[in-house]
Amino acid sequence: MNVHLLRRLSLAAVSLLGLVSIVSAKPAAPADPAVAQLARTGTVSLKAAGPYVEIGTYAIQVSTKLGKPNFSLSDGTWLYEGRAIEGSNATGTLVVKFKDGRVSDLALVTPAVAIAMRTPAKNPDRMVAKTSN
Repeated sequence: MNVHLLRRLSLAAVSLLGLVSIVSAKPAAPADPAVAQLARTGTVSLKAAGPYVEIGTYAIQVSTKLGKPNFSLSDGTWLYEGRAIEGSNATGTLVVKFKDGRVSDLALVTPAVAIAMRTPAKNPDRMVAKTSN
């Protein structure tokens, strides 16, 4: 009878230790939040692109610091390919939007998003969805 009691106590102790380790385990934080967001949404908003380009920077300053963009969209947006976020493994195309000659938005986007931005809509006035009544 002591052998059975000893086995039961051992099993209970092992189970209790396993339960304690499961309860105390913390969920792993994403190793690289920018990579995770880029994979999930295709874009990461940025506050700055290097030490000299941020919201409000004049377009001439952007071209001086970042060089000529790889693409200029019809709305004046500039695209710089092969860029990365400092301290991250996130890479993609830097998107620089302007309003009144100054940077209004900065983002890093995936290649798929960059291609979509460069590709004009085939039938922009064509309805693609209709609600059912």
